[in-house]
Amino acid sequence: MQGATIRGATDTTTVLLTGEHGQLVGGVVDGGSTDAEGNPVATEIVIDGTTITQMVAPGQSPTYPVYAVAAASTVWYSWVNVVTNLPRGYRVDANPTAAGRKQIAWNLHSPHVDHVRAHLTSQGKIGFWNWNIEQQFVCHVVGAYFPPGVYNMESWQPALSWQSIANPWDRCNRIK
Repeated sequence: MQGATIRGATDTTTVLLTGEHGQLVGGVVDGGSTDAEGNPVATEIVIDGTTITQMVAPGQSPTYPVYAVAAASTVWYSWVNVVTNLPRGYRVDANPTAAGRKQIAWNLHSPHVDHVRAHLTSQGKIGFWNWNIEQQFVCHVVGAYFPPGVYNMESWQPALSWQSIANPWDRCNRIK
């Protein structure tokens, strides 16, 4: 992407592309590579100046050829919606793309928040975003290994930090 800054994430499987003012413009993620026998192969993404290369991670003994899969996207959320006709309050739903579900390194939480807030702002619904909704959202981002689907942030949930609800029991929404 011309004009984008390449920023490595905290792991070696994701790369963030940011614009002139630090805004998210895209990303590249490891898409799950396999060897000639269909066995999973760990790969890493290496940044060298303006070149991004996916390589077999050290310590692997794959049967060649290796089928390296990477996904690149400028969209981490295909849609965001606010549902207001609920008996207990409102719910903010965000539907992550495949790339959005994989870009979950610690230093990428802020771009996730920015992306969803931009969706809400463009719809005139930014007033539904607050600390409680954001904590549930960050929990979903961190817990992207939970069953796939739409991230749902509910206004009636207790206001707790994402670390308090990122577990297999609460799955980011304390009250079931």
